Amino acid sequence: MVGIFAAAKPAQAATKVPSSLRHSWYMTLPSIKDPSFIKFTSRSIDVGDKSYHNKISGSNLQVIKKSGGWYEIGYKGITNPTYRTKKIKIGNTKRTVLLKKYSKNSHYADVFLNGKKVKLLLQYSSYFLG
Repeated sequence: MVGIFAAAKPAQAATKVPSSLRHSWYMTLPSIKDPSFIKFTSRSIDVGDKSYHNKISGSNLQVIKKSGGWYEIGYKGITNPTYRTKKIKIGNTKRTVLLKKYSKNSHYADVFLNGKKVKLLLQYSSYFLG
């Protein structure tokens, strides 16, 4: 008697960054001359600042969709930060921001704005996830 068994496969990692994340995101604090940035294109991510940054693309890049609209993006084979966009109120203006969470158990995420010109006050640079 021959049996057929279905083996569960792990979630496949893609290499295409979701379109909602594809921008240049900056954490421009008034006291810092060299702002941190995250630049997403369809098939790459560039993270860092002017003096040192790290670009990941091609076969080195993995994109894994997580629950709650989060995406784990970074090098293949290691645990990477997760990202998502969200509309939050900064000052008196509601803005779409990029949230960067370093681990799945984090209660806070770093906040990045689209574009360099808007200065982000220190009190808005971290977002409580609840």
